[in-house]
Amino acid sequence: MEPNNEEMLTMSGKEHRAVLKRLFSYTKYHVPALILTIFLVMLVTLADVFLPILIKIFLDDYLTPLHFVAGPILLLASGYMGLALGRSVIWYFQLVLFQKIALRIVQRIRVDIFSKLQNMGMRYFDQTPAGSLVSRVTNDTEAIKDMFINVLGTAIQSVFMLIGIYTAMFIMDAKLAAYSLLVFPLTMLIIIVYRKYSSQFYRARREKLSQLNAKIAESISGMSIVQQFNQEKRLIGEFEEINKDYYDVGMKNIKFNALLLGPAIDLIYSLAVVLILSFFGIQSFSGPVAIGTIYAFITYFDRFLEAIYNIMERLAMYQEAITAASRVFRIMDGTDLAPEQDAEDGLAIGQAKIEFKNVTFSYDGKKECVERY
Repeated sequence: MEPNNEEMLTMSGKEHRAVLKRLFSYTKYHVPALILTIFLVMLVTLADVFLPILIKIFLDDYLTPLHFVAGPILLLASGYMGLALGRSVIWYFQLVLFQKIALRIVQRIRVDIFSKLQNMGMRYFDQTPAGSLVSRVTNDTEAIKDMFINVLGTAIQSVFMLIGIYTAMFIMDAKLAAYSLLVFPLTMLIIIVYRKYSSQFYRARREKLSQLNAKIAESISGMSIVQQFNQEKRLIGEFEEINKDYYDVGMKNIKFNALLLGPAIDLIYSLAVVLILSFFGIQSFSGPVAIGTIYAFITYFDRFLEAIYNIMERLAMYQEAITAASRVFRIMDGTDLAPEQDAEDGLAIGQAKIEFKNVTFSYDGKKECVERY
């Protein structure tokens, strides 16, 4: 059987784009639903941008000057509650619709790969572990589903959020918005470092998981032979070794995420707050400072970093989904097909003879199990 190391597949940029293009070709059956989903995401983003503005208006126009007028304040509160409620309802429908699209896409991919396996020749199954094929049809397609649901959905929402946030910030105070961009280089550095190492950990975890699945499937299918030759202890030892490797890789990934996804983002947020407060502190020497604007900027930057956090958290998932899709498409493009019967009618065998001459048999094509006879 072939070694199960294909999970560590490394692709060039061209191959990466080709896989991504082929994946998105499955969305052609759901274009209207996708357009509707993106429109709903835009509405949710607009709500997220306008909610802090309503709080800013309340702080600057009513709370700070102690100008409490029941009518306008009730109207402002009603607008805030209505906008928040509408956002929640739209978010629910957007989430359900997007996940439905993702499940339909993965359903079609699973049918395609399963149908392809039905037409593969026996030589392919002799050389490929059964557990590996099960992993292709289940785990890899599940990774593709996660990409459409978590990665693509989060990416669309985060991009609209970043655009909306900085548009609102530049409208309120262009100078401060430009000033806040000073944290951008540090943010990009963290993203680049995280993408580089997290994808390695994620692929290693998937490799060990696939090895676990293959080991379990092969052990169960050949259990009678294992017990007849008293190989239980050896298989248990091999399984424990793979299981420990899976644990070790998982712990490395957890520690890495705990370092960059938490403290690093919090550090950037703290730096941003310091920059914003320093800007307004300097500005206060020459005039009054609007507390509502301070609140809005800090809130916007918190949501900005939340969007960055969501993107970073899913970078490894995206890389793994592309790798998984490449493995799935490799099976779909396989040419080792089963021989087909000639469908031409009227064929008849008049006389036949079967002769065995120089017959050999080998599992791997190198070591002969049956010598020539």
